[in-house]
Amino acid sequence: MAVHLRIVSLTVTTTETEQTYRFDRPATVVTGPIGTGKSSLLMLFKHAFGGNAMLTPAVRDHVLSVQAEIVAGEDRVVLKRTIEGDSAGTVDLLDPHSLALERTLPVRASEGATTLSDYLLDALGFPREQIASRREGSARPQNLTFNDLYAYVYLQAREIDRQVVGHLDSWFETKRRELFRLMFGLTDSALMELKRTKNELLDKLKARTAEHDNVSAFLAASDPRSDDELRAELTQLRDTLERAESGLVGLRTELEEQTAADTALRDELQSAIRQARQAEEEVSAAADLVEARHAVVAQVHLDLSRLARSATAINQLSPFEFVVCPRCMQSLAARAVEEDHCLVCLQPDPVEADIDPAAIEETRTALQQQLDDAQRIRQSDEDHLQTAQESAQQLSFAVSSLRRQLDAQTRDAVAPRFDAIAEASTRVATLKAAIDAITQLRESWARVRTIDADIRALKAQRRQVNKDIKEKSEQLKASQTLVGDLSAEFGQLLTSWNLPWVDTAVIDRDTYLPVVNGQPFESLQASGGGIATSVNLAYSLTLLAFGLDHADVLVPSLLVIDSPRKAFGNNESDRQRATEIYSRFRTLADAYGERLQLIIADNDPPPITSDTFGKVKFDYDNPMVPGVDHPGPDHVTRIGHED
Repeated sequence: MAVHLRIVSLTVTTTETEQTYRFDRPATVVTGPIGTGKSSLLMLFKHAFGGNAMLTPAVRDHVLSVQAEIVAGEDRVVLKRTIEGDSAGTVDLLDPHSLALERTLPVRASEGATTLSDYLLDALGFPREQIASRREGSARPQNLTFNDLYAYVYLQAREIDRQVVGHLDSWFETKRRELFRLMFGLTDSALMELKRTKNELLDKLKARTAEHDNVSAFLAASDPRSDDELRAELTQLRDTLERAESGLVGLRTELEEQTAADTALRDELQSAIRQARQAEEEVSAAADLVEARHAVVAQVHLDLSRLARSATAINQLSPFEFVVCPRCMQSLAARAVEEDHCLVCLQPDPVEADIDPAAIEETRTALQQQLDDAQRIRQSDEDHLQTAQESAQQLSFAVSSLRRQLDAQTRDAVAPRFDAIAEASTRVATLKAAIDAITQLRESWARVRTIDADIRALKAQRRQVNKDIKEKSEQLKASQTLVGDLSAEFGQLLTSWNLPWVDTAVIDRDTYLPVVNGQPFESLQASGGGIATSVNLAYSLTLLAFGLDHADVLVPSLLVIDSPRKAFGNNESDRQRATEIYSRFRTLADAYGERLQLIIADNDPPPITSDTFGKVKFDYDNPMVPGVDHPGPDHVTRIGHED
């Protein structure tokens, strides 16, 4: 059965006032002159449902928010959304009786968040699915949203004679088809998951194939040898390396044996070196001591010399009384000098004991004794220094002799072995480098084999997935009879309207689009917009009725139509066609009652009289936006002309 969706009312709030428009009947016609707000009213439905609606400047400038009371499945709720600003990115769910806020849901999807679309699809009982799609050459699953489903609900004025459910929009075409399949049971979650898996496998297969080509191109450019040739060469190199390493071990063993024979001589040389080093240290210490002794002797010599000069000065100058200064030759006679003080330096005269010749002689004798002792010790230290120097020279000679002896003993035996070891080591290193290079090439070949295996596995998985898709599609093929029945009802309805140049009309089983006289919908444009509009209306009305008649079909029970007579003329045949279309509206409303809802916006009143239709009327004195004066028909902005 059709998924139950109904709009109970729409409340438009401005800064000055608010106005509620009710839609209580199964069919409601919104009428009024151009520019009074009919299309804007329908766009506000879309806006309240979280869609990206085209709004006129009058709505954007004056309307603060819109509230749509709806029935979705078993839920009755009020959707409130502001027109602009940050809060326009969310929709408030209000209690329909108290208008208390129940929850706020975002319009756009974000990680881990439930969106308004999720809520509406769940309430309608419509499956929330992801479709397999490709963008920029890679698989990127897309969510099917309520606003995608709303494309089957809302026939916009500017699209009604141009395309069917947005089929000309390439970005929407895949979604349109998958939505149709979901509505008619031509697909299900398992089949859609298989299709997503098929897309993912295709991406993986492309990536692994590109990787295989890149590695193969690298191998072809870097080395022409095949994997088998590399394996044979690697075996040969490893055998050669084993022999080279064995020879190197033998050379090192011989060297160790020869080195063992020289151990005693080396130990003796090391001992001699240690003794020579100790002797050098002893010579250095003795030299420092001798230098210190020389300093002591020199100091005593200075003390004796100073004592001799003092005695001489006392003996020669003490008898004289100075009357003039010996330095500047000024008279000292008038100088006031204390008693027992020197006339020249003004210091106290020394006592007799300080200049006693015997005391001076005693001091000289003591200093002479110190000098003799210091010279004797210095001589002893100089003798020790000479002995240490001789010992150091002997030990240095012994070291040189032992080194010459060791050099002579090892020259002919050890040096050649060192050269052979160096050559063998170089050969081993070269072989190892060659083995590493071949091993890396073989790893690339192993990578190629692994990629080949992955590609084979991916192809096998893809074949299995394609088989599963085919089997699953066969299981769902019974639903194709529904498409055939839908096509028959569509043809009957369209031909009943007696459209000119329309002989046959069916719904294509692959595209699910109307085909008239064997031609696709877009070819009807050459026959006139009225015929294209009629075909589009017949397609949507047939879907609506078919969903109501079949329990397994999930077509929404709401249909919003903007300007069904948009491209009709005013001649008799056009008026007759308009009458037939409105008669179909009335028939559906009478037949299904509250199970469906039709909301039609048209410039003129219905061409038939019926109490079935609810009415919402606008004019220039009472436009859709409440509390705003309309500037008149000369200042009309139509939604269809908005960017």
